[in-house]
Amino acid sequence: MAFVGKATSVSIIIPVRNEAGHIARCLDSVLALDLDGIEHEILVVDGMSDDGTIGVVERYQARRADLKIIPNPRKGVAAARNIGIKAARGDVLVLMDAHARYAPDYVKRCLEVMENTGAANVGGPAIALPGGAGAMAGAISLAHHSSFGLGGGEFRDPDAEGFVETVWPGCYRREVFAKAGYIDERRSRTEDLEFNSRLRAAGFTIYLSPRIMAWYYCRTTLGETWRQRWADGYEITRFLPDNPAAPKLRHFVPLAFVASLILFAALAVFVPGLQQLAMVVLFAELAAYLLASVFFTIQSYLRSKVHQDESSADTGSKHSNLELSNREHGLGSIALLPIVFATLHFSYGLGSIWGLASLPYWALRKQKRELQNPE
Repeated sequence: MAFVGKATSVSIIIPVRNEAGHIARCLDSVLALDLDGIEHEILVVDGMSDDGTIGVVERYQARRADLKIIPNPRKGVAAARNIGIKAARGDVLVLMDAHARYAPDYVKRCLEVMENTGAANVGGPAIALPGGAGAMAGAISLAHHSSFGLGGGEFRDPDAEGFVETVWPGCYRREVFAKAGYIDERRSRTEDLEFNSRLRAAGFTIYLSPRIMAWYYCRTTLGETWRQRWADGYEITRFLPDNPAAPKLRHFVPLAFVASLILFAALAVFVPGLQQLAMVVLFAELAAYLLASVFFTIQSYLRSKVHQDESSADTGSKHSNLELSNREHGLGSIALLPIVFATLHFSYGLGSIWGLASLPYWALRKQKRELQNPE
């Protein structure tokens, strides 16, 4: 289903919960948006923050009459988005992430691309930047730009353009929620992927354009990264029965890899007749993974050097604008990259396995609820 015509009003929706370290940077960019001639509102949906976030937002609110704060007693991001969507008055809803900042023409570019393509949801590439200082933070951001790190989704490619499966964080025409429903509030990490699957099933399209520019600040430690990717992997399989069409084959590669390592390690220990064969396969898998990790580490290093050289030669280049090149990643970040790759893959794979293992439990709970509350 294609849309024709210009939007008349825009609602910007920003879910927050304990974002005191990020919200000021985000709001600085939002309040600097070029919104001249666009009827708009800015809705900050707060999940009962207790770290000073709301105090920061209130200081911005005192300067801008178009900024409103809406409470989110359910606390989750998906619930915050639904609350914002239902409260919004605009006919285009721009969902934003508090861990990010946005180019001054972000909203105007969204509206332009939406009008030109007829898409119901548009967005730009998720350009990852280090969330803090230090080699580890740099390595984590580098991993986000590698197809080996996060699976090669189109919205992670700074040069990609066209109709896609999903975008981050998304600019939607209001009509899609009436037909495709709202965001699944049970989810904390994969709600956008699942919703965009329903959006496409309802006949709408999604368009990715590098002209829509925003920058995402990554987690800064291995522990934070492990927890984030564990949740991603868990939800991909935990909610698989609800919408099997949402994930794609690439989402299950870490699951297959980690599960095979566990299987062959178990065979090597507990099945004497298969011990030698299992050990050979196990070590072959690990050797192949190590080689792939080294290859993509070298690729990331060479790519970052190319971007730095382009930036030095032409300060107006695309990569300079995307800030891939003006944050030099030192050798310390490069050296840590294989460790980050392993953290991303093993946390996601183990989370996926746990999600599959928990399916019988959730099925029993669902059956129990249905028996207790028959329609």
